[in-house]
Amino acid sequence: MTNLLANRSVKQTDNHPLVVWIILGGLIVFLIAIESFALYTVFTSKFPSGNDFFVRWLGGREYLLHGTNPYDQSVAEQAQRAMFGRLTTPEDKDEAYFAYPLYTLYFFWPLSLLPYAWAQAIWMTLLQFMLLGVTVLSIKLADWSPPKWLFWVTLFWGVFFYNGARAIILGQFSVLVGLALLLGLWAIETRRDILAGICLSVTTIKPQMVVLVIMFIMIWAVFQFRWRIIVSFGLSMLTLLLSSMLLVPSWPLDFIRNTIAYSDYVAFGTPLENLLHFLMPPSLAAPLTVILSLLFLLMVLPGWWMAFRGRPGAYTWAIMTTIIVGSLVAFRSATTNQVILYLPLFFFFQRLTGLQAGLKAALTEGALMVI
Repeated sequence: MTNLLANRSVKQTDNHPLVVWIILGGLIVFLIAIESFALYTVFTSKFPSGNDFFVRWLGGREYLLHGTNPYDQSVAEQAQRAMFGRLTTPEDKDEAYFAYPLYTLYFFWPLSLLPYAWAQAIWMTLLQFMLLGVTVLSIKLADWSPPKWLFWVTLFWGVFFYNGARAIILGQFSVLVGLALLLGLWAIETRRDILAGICLSVTTIKPQMVVLVIMFIMIWAVFQFRWRIIVSFGLSMLTLLLSSMLLVPSWPLDFIRNTIAYSDYVAFGTPLENLLHFLMPPSLAAPLTVILSLLFLLMVLPGWWMAFRGRPGAYTWAIMTTIIVGSLVAFRSATTNQVILYLPLFFFFQRLTGLQAGLKAALTEGALMVI
């Protein structure tokens, strides 16, 4: 992502004929199939896990096979018995509510027709490939050109770093959101505005991860007369909302109800709030959380305004700071959501200078892996 990131022209290339893409696609499908079978054999068939994915899988399965509303209490109770062997109590950290928009089902529904062990194995494999995509796109958008050895080390790091590895183990949808966001940013960079709007609409399955970024992009698009981004995003959202309401008309209200319940039993706040409560007494941490959150939000506004005015480099800076601040102050933001921070981290690596820049980046990745 360079200073002219938002205004690059699309480069035409004939270096990749259709047959190459077909072969590459077939190879990826083959690798996914082999790894899914291996994961099923050695892990998921013996150690069922991935609670985050299980709740979504069960909600989709109940709807597809029995027509049951995924947000229904009976589905949550079925999930509780499967996960804990009993119904949960208010003291439990996870009451297994379906707390995602209904259109989340569109992105995995075939897996709900499979036994869970197979579905989990395939989903974990898909998440690994998505994380590779997140890592590669982050490198590209950051305009970082690491040495070949560091590129391969970074690919490994992107999958096995705590945030990414935990997302795979839990079956978290944050990886899909991160990939969709980065694809959207790439589409904006290459002026594929319709694709950008579609990708950004996909990110709304976890709105807390992207609300600030989408807000910035929509306002920026108005100032830059990139109307196709706005129209594409609006029509995509309308399609997702209306089509899912045809399936379960009451789902928006059901979603709000389950989200409120989720907020009640999941006792973690924003990353900034958690950090401050770890470092200092609650009497100081609580007011300081509010003050710093407001200050951080105010700090991004000058960068936004310069980006709106088309100042060189301002768009890139605004995207990076908005992703960072959004990750700090987003409510109910887990560590798995922070895979989107790969982009600003690699942007920092791109700014490193000197003969030892690659070594500094590698040492930083190693330190983060240890921490």
